[in-house]
This record gives sequence, C-alpha cells and structure tokens, in this order.
Amino acid sequence: MISLNDYLELFPPSARRKPRFLALASAVLSQAADLCSLVQAAFPEAWNPDTAEGAQLDALGVLLNTPRPDAETSDVDYRFLLRAKMAVHRWNGTNETLPDVLEAALPGLGAKLIDNQDGTVTVSAAGTAPFALSDLVPVPGGVRIISG
Repeated sequence: MISLNDYLELFPPSARRKPRFLALASAVLSQAADLCSLVQAAFPEAWNPDTAEGAQLDALGVLLNTPRPDAETSDVDYRFLLRAKMAVHRWNGTNETLPDVLEAALPGLGAKLIDNQDGTVTVSAAGTAPFALSDLVPVPGGVRIISG
C-alpha cells in the first residue's frame, strides 16, 4: 500500500522544504489515507479485480473511469483492461519507471513506448492485447500515439 510519505515525495522539492506546507499537506493527505484504509478493510474482496465478476467488475470500471466498452467483453478481457488502467494510475510520470509500468499494465506483451521528441510516441508490442494499445498506454494530453 502507498504510504503518506510516498504522496508527500510527489511535491516539488521547493514545497517539501516548507514545514508549514508539509504540515498542511500531511494533515489533508492523512485524512484521505485513513479513509482509504477504512474502505479497504471494510470491502477487501468487493474491489479486488482478481475475484470480482460481472457487475462487481463493472462497478470497479466506473470507479476507474473505464466502463466496459462492449456488453460482449468477457470478464477476463475487461479484467485485463482494468489492471492496465490501475498500473497506469500508479505511474509517477518518469521515463525511468515507464518500462515497469508497461510490464505491469501489459504483462508478457513486451510493450515498448518510444518518445519521438516531436509530440508523438510510438507504441509497439510483441504480443497482442485484447484492446488497442493506444487505449492502454500512459501519454500526456496532446501527445499523439503512433502504433508501430
């Protein structure tokens, strides 16, 4: 589970050097962390993508802003999509951690993302995913994805 310090480390160094800012951020974030812990303790299996099925997966998808694209999508394929979205949501935005995020999001596919330094990225994979790679990879807004 992510700790309060993990969140505080996401602030820029200039903000982390200000004790009053850190105290305020800690107070606010600790409340959110406590709430998350309470929810996880109360509903551990209801939100577990490994055990959720049907309507439970659909509810998890709504929380992740990833509704089931098609009523015919199997739970196995939808679970794959949700796991990919969860991995992307945990990404810290650095190029150094991107290979690990891609492997977590698209296990066994050998997915690669290359920054073309012109406002585009090329996405390729050795295997095939049940969804378009462009729907699964993390890219900033305004960056165009080229399938490679």
